[in-house]
Amino acid sequence: MQIAFLGLGAMGAPMARNLIRAGYRLTVWNRTPERAAPLVAEGARQAPTPREAAAGCGVIITMLADPDAVRGVAGGPDGLLAGAARGAIWIDASTIGPTAARELAAQAAGYGVRFLDAPVLGSVPQAEAGELVFLVGGDREVLEEVRPVLSAMGRAIHHMGVAGQGAAAKIVSNMLTGAYLELLGEGLGLAERLGLDREQMLELIRQGPFGAPILERKVEILRTGTFRPAHFYLRLMRKDLELALAESQRVGLPVPSARSALGVYRDAEVAGRGDEDFAAVVDFAAAGGRPAGAPADG
Repeated sequence: MQIAFLGLGAMGAPMARNLIRAGYRLTVWNRTPERAAPLVAEGARQAPTPREAAAGCGVIITMLADPDAVRGVAGGPDGLLAGAARGAIWIDASTIGPTAARELAAQAAGYGVRFLDAPVLGSVPQAEAGELVFLVGGDREVLEEVRPVLSAMGRAIHHMGVAGQGAAAKIVSNMLTGAYLELLGEGLGLAERLGLDREQMLELIRQGPFGAPILERKVEILRTGTFRPAHFYLRLMRKDLELALAESQRVGLPVPSARSALGVYRDAEVAGRGDEDFAAVVDFAAAGGRPAGAPADG
């Protein structure tokens, strides 16, 4: 099977590499062409445009930063849809939210292309190890056709429902994760100001009811304060919280904790921390970062 993979960033590159290792023939494209060189050295073919990448491929995978990036790669005379054959399957692994995913599914259908939104749980280490978790929206029969492809990149695949439901599950997950780490920063900051030892408090949190897998993944960089290189950029978590807030407004559900956390992420990005790992929000909040426009306590 010939697969096209578009988007060779921190997540996309190791995902594409695992497809090569699984024996798939791969055509790759990236906005910055130089990033494709390591994969080309491993046997991938590089295409100059998304259209040429998609041509002749039964499966097309996109792993891009945001909805606009996916729209830009999909549409237009050089977009992937212009090159995709009728009946091809487009898997979008980007985090774009359900509204954009449903829009893209409809756009793809107009070209006779079958669409799955399949964002992932996990970060760079899981992408490298082929241990991502896929949250899939779309037709179950289409999913079954590409299950072996997804299994080459992940350890679990969950069918969440119709188009957009995989994207919905992902933004809910990221909303909870983002808010959790921001609140953890508030807690550690308060603990330090009350004279408690930060390291001891962090260990107590790990052992108590507030312990969580995401904390285990981030505990070492929280201890060292080393937030570069990022496994997941703080600016991308800010984007995901914005997607979650937009969807909450669409369905009429207030999410005040997530809204407050978003303000802190925005402030951290303005402070120059957008390209650090999103766990830097813990450090920022502990040092007194506040939602934009919020008055100082007291």
